[in-house]
Amino acid sequence: TPAGDLGPADLAAAARQLAAQHGASFREVVGDDLIAAGLPLVHGVGRAGSQPPRLVDLGWGDPAKPLVGLVGKGVCFDSGGLDLKPAAGMALMKKDMGGAAIALALADLIMGAGLPVRLRVIVPAVENAIGPAAVRPGDVLQSRKGLSVEIGNTDAEGRLVLADGLALVDADEPDL
Repeated sequence: TPAGDLGPADLAAAARQLAAQHGASFREVVGDDLIAAGLPLVHGVGRAGSQPPRLVDLGWGDPAKPLVGLVGKGVCFDSGGLDLKPAAGMALMKKDMGGAAIALALADLIMGAGLPVRLRVIVPAVENAIGPAAVRPGDVLQSRKGLSVEIGNTDAEGRLVLADGLALVDADEPDL
């Protein structure tokens, strides 16, 4: 799907629909609320996008069963940020949300099969864009884990959003 038709809000809507289909819980943290929720890297990466950044948190299953945590990178388009990619490097960057698509597809299979697990799916959904609010090389952001991250290259956005997502799910000490 072209990035203009599948931004962070659209990716979150697909996750919301999936949750409703399987009776799963769905929570979404959007825009500046990401900072208050302790997700500053997700906010930083996506704050210059045309749609606000967000984090999708889907839960399903029996709390007594083993916890399976899935985290999928939802970078709906990656321009490289201020460290702009050349045009050829951007040609396929609508696929930078492939990790989120895989995590949601796997969640659909797990829930559809009724597997005996407790499932938590985290999708940081952002657009790595250029604008007045874009993260700059040399900026220092705090991570959810409490570590400081100096931005050396704004095209390293995937590891940033995954860092906050992984720290969030890791707090639950998943079995897998």
